[in-house]
Amino acid sequence: MSLEEFIPEIDSSEWGWQSSDKIKGISEKYKETSKKSQTGIKKIQKDEKKAKKYDFLLANFLVELILKKKYDNLLSFLFISLDKWYWTNFLLWILSLIYVPISNEIRSISKKELINFSYQIKKQKIKFNDDYLDINIKNRINEWIEDIESVLFIERSEIISIKILELIKKDKSIVIFIGEVFKFFFNELNIDISKQKVDNYSVFIISELVKMLKTNFLNN
Repeated sequence: MSLEEFIPEIDSSEWGWQSSDKIKGISEKYKETSKKSQTGIKKIQKDEKKAKKYDFLLANFLVELILKKKYDNLLSFLFISLDKWYWTNFLLWILSLIYVPISNEIRSISKKELINFSYQIKKQKIKFNDDYLDINIKNRINEWIEDIESVLFIERSEIISIKILELIKKDKSIVIFIGEVFKFFFNELNIDISKQKVDNYSVFIISELVKMLKTNFLNN
């Protein structure tokens, strides 16, 4: 699965929380939400026994993200997903597009080359264009999409795969979450991308994920 398979014309409308030193650094407005997310993480992990030894320490990454104000708008989408019991490693994968340390954790466990994203941000905002997307950006997105396969194949679990499929089928918020991350990624590069294009890409990525799960895990 890669960006090249996307058809633009398609239309789609540590547990580090126990460390008091780290907790002190979290802004007041997220303390209560963080407690709720911890509960969500624990619930989800009961269903992740096979992948337990590959725990990516979501709590630590959450602390890092919460401390950086620029991620504020994305946290609510993340916590909504946690409350719905999405697999923690799956959520980490979504965030990895905009936070390279997560990508490198995934790729290190999968014994893949680490991320070396090099793109010269233009001073003037440019408009997103499928046909003229910088090769460095395209490669970064392809690496991100590729990493979902790594996450899914780490300690293959049919139970987790079925759970993800069921959640995706009845819940559209994950598409919105992916879209918000996608939009954030381009905004950080000073590239203007339309909501319709973000929605199209989000739906495409989810549809490819569903195909991958059915083909490799459920055989139907």
